[in-house]
Amino acid sequence: MLPDDVLLEIFDFYKDDRANRDAFTWRWIILIQVCRRWRHLILGSPRRLDLQLVCGPETPTRRLLDFDFWPPLPIVFSCPLYSYYSDMMGDENLIAALERGDRTSQIYISDIDCSELPILIAVMDKPYPILRTFSLMVSIFDSEPVLPKTFLGGSAPSLRSLSLKDVQFPTFPEFILSSNHIVSLSLCRVGYFSPEVMAGCLAVLHKLSSFLLESQSPLSHTFQKTPPPLTRAALPALDHFSFDGSSQYFEALVSHIDTPILKRLFITLSIPALEIPRLHGFVDCIESLGPFHRAVMDVSYGKIEIVLGPPTRFKLAFLSQVEDWSVSSMTQVFSQQLRLLSHVKKLRIQGALWQVTGPAIDSSLLLELFRLFISVRSLYVSANRMATVTTALKELTVEGAMEVFPALCTLYLEGFQSSGSVKELIDPFVTSRQLSGHPVVIKSWEQHRSGNKS
Repeated sequence: MLPDDVLLEIFDFYKDDRANRDAFTWRWIILIQVCRRWRHLILGSPRRLDLQLVCGPETPTRRLLDFDFWPPLPIVFSCPLYSYYSDMMGDENLIAALERGDRTSQIYISDIDCSELPILIAVMDKPYPILRTFSLMVSIFDSEPVLPKTFLGGSAPSLRSLSLKDVQFPTFPEFILSSNHIVSLSLCRVGYFSPEVMAGCLAVLHKLSSFLLESQSPLSHTFQKTPPPLTRAALPALDHFSFDGSSQYFEALVSHIDTPILKRLFITLSIPALEIPRLHGFVDCIESLGPFHRAVMDVSYGKIEIVLGPPTRFKLAFLSQVEDWSVSSMTQVFSQQLRLLSHVKKLRIQGALWQVTGPAIDSSLLLELFRLFISVRSLYVSANRMATVTTALKELTVEGAMEVFPALCTLYLEGFQSSGSVKELIDPFVTSRQLSGHPVVIKSWEQHRSGNKS
């Protein structure tokens, strides 16, 4: 009995309710099965109701596209874990969907086998004028595949999100010039582009808000220390930058870009360096970072990471098989960016769950890092990093007890007992703090958790 405009308004509410959505679109297929009137009304309003046809390896795509009563809806192709499906069925449906380049709006392909990639490349050698999202992740075996210059017709003018992983794309700089409306860009091991070339690519993306780069720096390449360029690529909309690669590449890249509104910065450096001067200057220019009141320090074999929030807005990680080198690098960076840690009130120190033990870290190096947390009042230590932390704190003398965590009031230890080896390790630190006039209370982490739940 309701008029069409009222029904469409109701469908709008249904569409916008997250409970009625999946990963790619809303569940309009359910509503068109209610009655003929609903079906005609919904299929007659494809733009207002944002109707999309989702296809996958098991979808009878060619048969669906041949239905006369379907309007020419935009196609979303999702192919997770592609190699798990039979080649005959997967290839047929993949080709049927991607042949309709004029209608394809989103493509998600995960873990495609390298042997299957030539089929994809061949069928996608054409323009995709309405393509807004493209994601391709390849399973590497013997060699990394290469995307040709003609991939996606050489340009994708409507593209808003591009994600590539483990596939070489040597003509990416040319491709990006005609795809300059990208908002989200993720490049993981797509070949080597110099920092200058990468900055030039970013310079044309004035709407870019999220950028993830996992850089491949050839071992033979050496970075020359040069003065920063007179002009830098302005990224006025970028608020999330994530980098994984060598410190030398990061240093060179950030000297070429300007990010005035950056709110989240995640850095993972695979080749630690004790001198990262441009990182210091880069962070200083980002006014929106901080202050941070909580920190999580992850100390695992081959990695040390500090995450600051809440919410999480800054992450710095060093990857190295030399534990002491990573800790020294972390201390060096934060000692020159002390303001990042100066407001932290709560600190949690943990390690990978499967790493209960690992190579011993020099206690003096750890204490140097701990000295930077000048405002921490509550310290939480997980069971698998208990020995690491308590062994370091045990080394402090009465005179030096206030130099490490000077504002500390409560130390929460996971699995702490009133007697035992852990208590013996921590007792010298507790005694030193008492003698200094700034006592520290030791509590069980589990008791704190249960108290918060209650």
